Amino acid sequence: MFMGKLPHQADLIGALIEAAGANGIRAGAIQVIGALQGAKLGFYDQWSKSYRELPFAKPLEIISGLGNISLRDGRPFVHLHLSLSDEEGKVFGGHALEGCTIFAAEYAIMPLPGSAPVRVFDETTGLFLWEREQYPASGQKGLSPELERALLNP
Repeated sequence: MFMGKLPHQADLIGALIEAAGANGIRAGAIQVIGALQGAKLGFYDQWSKSYRELPFAKPLEIISGLGNISLRDGRPFVHLHLSLSDEEGKVFGGHALEGCTIFAAEYAIMPLPGSAPVRVFDETTGLFLWEREQYPASGQKGLSPELERALLNP
């Protein structure tokens, strides 16, 4: 598992992609907490097959950030969903888009063994989804020692 803080005023998605690339991660699970100076979330409109942008030009707390890393066009791709709260405790959520400016953020990336999921365009949904329904870990039965420690022995 890799943990760290992300740079102040960096773009959240860009900083996570950079952290994954710097550590050679092609498949993984992501968690992130912290605060943003402003955010841009997306809601996927299933009828028009496009993201509707939800901009927030104010400070927000990251209540929860969960996502994954896979490959798109041969490079690490971060798919992240955020729950954010404002100064009144109102919570907003959606797909994290470029344009989420970090105030302070800490992340954990858990690399996953086996074949890295590959994203390809899906005609039915209009999204870039994983190519296969399942990506088994190469020759592995059960959890990796790292994953077992992280999940079962906190």
